[in-house]
Amino acid sequence: MADPATHIASLEYNAAGERLIGTIASAHFNVVAYSGGSRGHKANVSAPLAADYLHKQSNSLLSHLATTRTIEKGGKFSQRGGSLPPGHYLCRYVEHHSSFGECIQLLQTRDALAIHSPFSAFLIPHGRGGFFIHGSGPKGSDGCIVPANNPERLRLNKAVRDFSGKVILQVTHVSYMLPAELGGQLA
Repeated sequence: MADPATHIASLEYNAAGERLIGTIASAHFNVVAYSGGSRGHKANVSAPLAADYLHKQSNSLLSHLATTRTIEKGGKFSQRGGSLPPGHYLCRYVEHHSSFGECIQLLQTRDALAIHSPFSAFLIPHGRGGFFIHGSGPKGSDGCIVPANNPERLRLNKAVRDFSGKVILQVTHVSYMLPAELGGQLA
């Protein structure tokens, strides 16, 4: 049997393609999943809640950018967060999260703390964190991954929970703005 410290399973989230793909032990995954801009919200949310949670922003350019931060004041959103920033994340099973219930916490590794762009001479800090893989809800995503198929999400939870080694998620094909495009500030 392999040493659990070196036993690694890999997942990839392709943000542009909205696909979560990979294998954990003998479980294979290839599911549609959403990240950012309120995407992944439940379809039957009332019109007032949809307006409060800015569901119309799901198709905006900013909702697809990893540098877009969530802006909320007094419990009211003025901007939803963009997609999950690129890099590697350690997946940790959470049996009961206060907001998401059973989910997977995504712990950022060093390369997920800032964007490493071939078009920039320096790292682009995004200041974002606290991401999960969770089910659909009234708000949708501010960067978390929300699989479209809930039974597949639950199967993923079980695979991560039961795996004896580490599960690493690599986030790829992510869009972002360079600091000059942002006027020297992040969105």
